[in-house]
Amino acid sequence: MNCKWPASCGGRGHACVRSRGAGQGPDAGAQWLARAAHDEAASVHAFAALADELARLGAPAELLAALAEAARDEARHTAQVTALARRRGAELVAPTIAEAPPRDLLALALENALEGCVYETWAALVATHQARAASAPELRAVFAEIAADEARHADLAWAIDTWLSGQLDDAGRVAVAAARRNAANALADALADTAEQPELLALGLPSPRAAVHLCAGLDAALWSQAA
Repeated sequence: MNCKWPASCGGRGHACVRSRGAGQGPDAGAQWLARAAHDEAASVHAFAALADELARLGAPAELLAALAEAARDEARHTAQVTALARRRGAELVAPTIAEAPPRDLLALALENALEGCVYETWAALVATHQARAASAPELRAVFAEIAADEARHADLAWAIDTWLSGQLDDAGRVAVAAARRNAANALADALADTAEQPELLALGLPSPRAAVHLCAGLDAALWSQAA
């Protein structure tokens, strides 16, 4: 997922998702909401496809149940963000979904490290900021709900990481840890070189400077979870 400011990384990516957030609108805020609606819709498919893959690998029932719940969360987010986008005159684009080829444990663990451990944690931090800083009460309420869900999705990603890592060899675990670190570093680099837009600040998105501070919180969270 293209995870840099002003993107929120609000949806989870997966190999089955073949498009990135897109959409047109009269201003930057409408365009951001259109992209977010695309990504939320794509993440419904992402969670369902991941559940199928993990089920074939014998994942515990509680992980599969949590993935099903996450897909339902993302369907709700899609409806909420789509409504916000349409009210602002955005033109929405549906995600492109294709069947992903079978993958092994390491491939799933590497994807989960990025899309789950890093990007879902970042999404929860950003949505929490939006719940406090968005200009309208309706926006704050929507993003507060999304923030709580994204925090649970981040916890789920770490639970998946634990299960997958327990079946990897030492080299695989080192590769997964490096993937997390590289993704966090890439996000920090992107946040350090951006320009803010008033329409995005009105949605509660952090300014580039505030986003850099949030990214420091992401870094701390990654280290604490990985310890």
